[in-house]
Amino acid sequence: MVIYLDNIIFNMQQSGEESSRWAQFIRDLLPMPGIQLRFVEYRNAIANEHRYKLDLLRRGHLYVMRNLWLTRHLAVRIDGYTTPFIFHSSGYRLCDSPNAVNIITVDHHFKPSLHNNYALRRCDRIISTSRAVHAALPLHLKAKSTVVSTKKSNTNIALSVLKLYRSALTAAQSPTAVR
Repeated sequence: MVIYLDNIIFNMQQSGEESSRWAQFIRDLLPMPGIQLRFVEYRNAIANEHRYKLDLLRRGHLYVMRNLWLTRHLAVRIDGYTTPFIFHSSGYRLCDSPNAVNIITVDHHFKPSLHNNYALRRCDRIISTSRAVHAALPLHLKAKSTVVSTKKSNTNIALSVLKLYRSALTAAQSPTAVR
């Protein structure tokens, strides 16, 4: 299973709760067998104190993008895949590749905006970090939202998300899937 993690949260914060959780999520995924991790981030992501502690160059492919302020709200393009792959964004971004299964994490700092609402409507799955976040989502988005509580142990969070990834990939590979 190929998983692209969009590390844009490391550029949006120098330090903070969301980037700390995202870094821990990456640390928990790194040793798991059967997955190929790829990372998408901007050049100055390393300035984030939580990203600085991760050694991603040795652990997976790292795609460094340029011009954060120009491309922050644009879809990421990843070519070369003929089968579905996971694109999990930490910051309401989508991958416009035809085989991407887009997953977005929504936390308690969710603020409706034109960009956020567009990304949530277009994504394939939503991970809500609590029941309160899930309840705050508009009704039409709740069907594709899964609650993964951050109160669980870190390994349980990673395992819950991997289960969601597998489910999303299975649905995308279904002959009746509309992409």
